[in-house]
Formats: sequence, C-alpha cells, structure tokens
Amino acid sequence: MNSPAFLADIQSRETARRHDHRQRALPQSPTPISFADNDYLALSRHSAVIQAGQQALDKYGTSARAARLLAGPCPEHQKLESALASWKGTERALLFASGYLTPLGAIPALVGLGDTILMERNAHACLFDGAKLSDARLRLFSRHDLTTLKKGLDAALALNPKGKILVVVESLHSMDGDLAPLAQIIRFKTEAGAWLLLDEAHAGGIFGEQGAGLASELGLTSFVDLQMGTLGKSLGSSGGFIASRGTIIDHLLNEARTFLFGTALSPSAAASAEAALSIIRSAEGDQLRQKLKQNISQFISSYPSPQAGPIHPIHCGSNSAAAAATQHLQQLGLNVPAIRTPTVPTGTARLRLSLSARHSQDEVAKVIHALKNLPLS
Repeated sequence: MNSPAFLADIQSRETARRHDHRQRALPQSPTPISFADNDYLALSRHSAVIQAGQQALDKYGTSARAARLLAGPCPEHQKLESALASWKGTERALLFASGYLTPLGAIPALVGLGDTILMERNAHACLFDGAKLSDARLRLFSRHDLTTLKKGLDAALALNPKGKILVVVESLHSMDGDLAPLAQIIRFKTEAGAWLLLDEAHAGGIFGEQGAGLASELGLTSFVDLQMGTLGKSLGSSGGFIASRGTIIDHLLNEARTFLFGTALSPSAAASAEAALSIIRSAEGDQLRQKLKQNISQFISSYPSPQAGPIHPIHCGSNSAAAAATQHLQQLGLNVPAIRTPTVPTGTARLRLSLSARHSQDEVAKVIHALKNLPLS
C-alpha cells in the first residue's frame, strides 16, 4: 500500500462518480415489489425448477469442479445442451458458466485481426468486451437506421474482401426494450456474406413458438448463424449458451477460452434450467407467457410506452433525476432501478421497469399510479 498513485486514481474516480450521480452501492434491504429483475416467467421460484436443482445438488455436489474437458462428462450438461438445441432448432448447443462469459469466449474464437465486427451502437457490455478481446476491427451501427449497417458492410468488404464480417445484434434490447428489425438485418448480412450472432438473452422464453425467441417468431432461425442465450432470465437459473451448427460448436469447444479454461456451470444450475425449459415448452409455459402479455397490456394501456415486450424505459434525462426517482419509488415499496451513465449514453438516464408473469394486477396498477405521480425533473 506504499504506492499513492493507485489510491489517488481510485479517489479521483469516486469523486467524479459522485459528482455525476453515478456512484453505485449494493442494496441493503429488499424492496417488497420488484420490477428490477429479468425473471420474466417467474420460473426461478417454480417448485419443479427448485426440486430439479436440489436433486442435482444432492447427486453431484455444489460444483462442476473444473472445466468440462478436465472434469469429464456430466449428464446434466449434456441433457440441457440437447434440449437447448432442440428448442432453438439447431444441431448443437454449448454451455458457458455465465451469460457474460459467453460472447467473451465465442466472439474471439470467430474473428480476429483483419476481420470486422459490426455491432449495434448500444449493445450490451459483454458483447463489446468480447469484440475488444477479438482484436477485430469494431464498427458500430444504429438498429434504428440500418443504412449505417449497410454502409459498414460495404466498407468492410472494400477494405478487406477476404476478411470475415460478424454482425452482432440484440433481438430484444436490454435497456431500450425494442425489437431489432431482424429481417432487414439478415438481408443485409446475407448479401455481404457476413455471419450473424443474435443475442436472444431477453427474448428467450417470451417470443416465438414455445418461447424460442424472436428469430423463431419471425421464421428466420435458419438464417441466424449463432444464437446466443442465457439461463439467467426466463429460464430461472444461471449460465449462458450458444446454439448453432455442429461444426461451429466443435470449433467453440476447442477455441472459446472462457469455455476451455473456466470452471463449468454447476450441475444443479443446468438441471434447474432444463426443468425450466421443459415448462417453457409446455402448455404451462404458454399460460405463463399469456399472463406476462396481460401484464404488459395492462401497463401500456395506462402508461405511455412504445414497447410491446416486458422492458419499459422511463426516461428521466439526468443521472440525478433517475437516482431520485428510484429512491422515491423505493419508499413506496417498489423496486424500479435507475440506469445511468455509462450503462446508457449521457443524457438518456432512465428507470428500467421489467414486467414478469409473477406480478399481480394490483402490483402493476400500483407501479402505474406511482409512475404517473413521479416528479421526473
């Protein structure tokens, strides 16, 4: 602790965060009604999901113990990967220990120096981090103006006609809550000979037949080269996965470093996710999606929101206004988190309201009333 430079830099950054109302702290007590999480179908508390996790915990213990290539076969991993591939309409799937680690392993295994990544401007941090690790050229486009994607594809082809191009898109945007114009994105990437990595983290379980995602709903699954998903949202567990052709999965198994060198997903998490996936693909899953849609309809019929999914941004403008709004709602027993810079661009701070099938009509009505009477200045 004899180097003042480290502490001086830490203190300087803390001062800047406090000045800009960006300082964060872990919550100390739960808020009775949460509109903060991504458990869209309320499966993390489902008795069958919990029971499956407990049984695997008793059978295999608390950990996978090592990376999968070292620890040996685990039936829970294999069963879940088979079920995910079937759900996504692909040949194979590969599990990662977390959703965040999935693109950090997959993207650098696909592209490198001399290649180009075209990523939507406000993509999730894990996608940016995976792109940076790849050493590929990174160019940004707007999902609201796909001429920027077309120009980026043309420029990448002109710069290096033999280079690989990877387009990276969130299907349901994690902060804006809008849906990507997937058909046009696929048309442009196909014309350019590019590949598409589609992050279906927030759309999985909600859209498409059996909740298989936006690509499924639009009948475009066969045009998506890699479908990325998470187990930590609608599937009520933790972990991430890539679903794709068998040759691509074999390649990732050999070269995705976050798969090769990290301790694998725990068997209990895999078993819980498999149980959740079985529910999602069943008649009960249809009922849960219908309940979620009813909650969404109730919300947007009474509060102005352009989004048709479960994520609804309530724009506040400044970091300080968003933080004050969240604090006010907490006093009313409502957890609606403030999203501030650098998570979103400067001047677009917001509340991020996330609806779930577990919310009652009274709870949705309560948050609507609170938001309508919320001072956002």
